[in-house]
Amino acid sequence: MITTNLTGNLGNHMWQYSVCRTVAQKLGYEWGIDSSPTHDYYKGMNQMYFMNVCFGNKIEGIKNTFHEKWINYNFNEENVNISFLDPRVWEISDNTRMIGHNGALGGLYQSETYFKDIEKEVKSWFTIKQEFSEIYNNKLKELGFKLDDNLCVINFRGGEYRSIRKVLCRKEYWRDSITKMLEINPNMKFLIISDDPNCAKLFMPFDIPALHIDIGFDFYAVNQAKYLIISNSTFGWWAAWLNNNAKKILAPKYWAAHNYSDGFWCLGESYTQKFSYINREGSIVEYEDCKNEAVQYYKEKNLI
Repeated sequence: MITTNLTGNLGNHMWQYSVCRTVAQKLGYEWGIDSSPTHDYYKGMNQMYFMNVCFGNKIEGIKNTFHEKWINYNFNEENVNISFLDPRVWEISDNTRMIGHNGALGGLYQSETYFKDIEKEVKSWFTIKQEFSEIYNNKLKELGFKLDDNLCVINFRGGEYRSIRKVLCRKEYWRDSITKMLEINPNMKFLIISDDPNCAKLFMPFDIPALHIDIGFDFYAVNQAKYLIISNSTFGWWAAWLNNNAKKILAPKYWAAHNYSDGFWCLGESYTQKFSYINREGSIVEYEDCKNEAVQYYKEKNLI
């Protein structure tokens, strides 16, 4: 039996769930996960309520803990947590709970390499329930929005990010990303989906309608859009990664370190194959170049 804790919010839960289930499957262990998270913003609510998610078997017999390894990197006299795929997961013994570094209740596990070889299967774990799809689609129609080739959805993460200024993406990121989308389609319209619509509007180069209905609706809108600009949040990552309709996904280069990095990614391996990245100069950098540059940086700094 392999299990893990769901901590943080929806995107974090999906990383923790996916890596735990992948490890159990590849090692031939039973698995089970408690659907009630801890240390979240919704008082332990199952935030995957709108998806067809199986939480496995009854959790029992857990005797061991696995601590994900995080690297504490000192950059400009400031400590940055960096995590890479931890290869020790493939040696986990049975009856283990997967947690974070040094006893942190929840792990990060934010590298698609953990499950890239079973991508289709992982995607099948998070399908949106038909009844919710119908509700959310009808709501979009009611509000006058159609997720077609002429609409780009912007997923802006505000909330607690407002108190972490180095993480909250610069105004220039949104301006540059919108500019790139307009180069693809000069008639492109935009819709903000955000947990913090008022804050989001302050970061846009012009007035753009902003919506926040609930977790499921917001996820659905990002997950179904054909053109996407996302923030450096796990919510946006999962909604975009699971999106089978997307023709272009723009994300901030260096992810959570977009505003200040000199070459590292926070968290470590956050570059993703189906995304394109906007750098601080306003140019698009594709996945392979991002990855190669990051790996070279990590080697030079003796981080890998």
